[in-house]
Amino acid sequence: MSFKRWIVVVLLVAVAAADPEPQSPVNYRNVDRGGGSDIYISNRLGCDMTVTLEFSEQNNVIADPPFPCTRTIPGHQEVLVSRVRQAGAGPWNFRYNYFWNYGSVYAQHDDSVVYSLPYASGSSMKINQGYHGKLSHTGDDEYAIDFSFASGTGVLAAREGVVVSVEERYSQGGATQYFRNRVNSVRVRHSDGTIGEYDHFRLQGVEVEEGQRVNRGDLIGYSGATGFVTGAHLHFCVYSAYDGHRRHSYPIRFMVAGSPVPVELQQGAVYQAP
Repeated sequence: MSFKRWIVVVLLVAVAAADPEPQSPVNYRNVDRGGGSDIYISNRLGCDMTVTLEFSEQNNVIADPPFPCTRTIPGHQEVLVSRVRQAGAGPWNFRYNYFWNYGSVYAQHDDSVVYSLPYASGSSMKINQGYHGKLSHTGDDEYAIDFSFASGTGVLAAREGVVVSVEERYSQGGATQYFRNRVNSVRVRHSDGTIGEYDHFRLQGVEVEEGQRVNRGDLIGYSGATGFVTGAHLHFCVYSAYDGHRRHSYPIRFMVAGSPVPVELQQGAVYQAP
């Protein structure tokens, strides 16, 4: 009897510990128009999302605008992205795929902006992985920075802006693909349209809400080790979108204690917040 109760308890714990499935930030809707379809894309987040449509199969159809077609969908909006129509007499058919990316194709980073270190004045952090880091700072994340935050450390806004998405449902992390899209994060849209993304907050560790304006130095949340990680840290990156496949990250500069001029943070170095 006791053996069965032990089995039940283990199963209940396993279910309670399971993290939720990731949700797609965008969805598509086809509206038949007789001889074709209108393709709508909706964005469930407050963050700009860029979507690219590509034919996977096409026969006797034309698209307006032509495929591949890329469009930025503003937060919480649905947009008519393309109309696909029968091109001429005879049978016709088509299939398409859509690819999405965070950010806007219209954003361009203001390189005159100098960022604040995302931790308390007087505190020091090591740069675990910097620009072009071989572990994971390549491609879309070429100019990302990993700060050596211990779990539970307060994360501060590095630049003012509006919070456009929040995720804090996840409790676990690891170095497998399973965890790549299961990360607690905050995205802040800046005045130039770029997105500042802060990743790896602990479970329920975010202290801001979507739509909230934050000033640099405001508390965003508490660091953790959720998502694609080998340990607790803060991953920070500023970017815009190229298209639905790729995004453009930007090299940025920070004010640090002991330097009269802004600096580009170097991997392995330790920096104190002024």
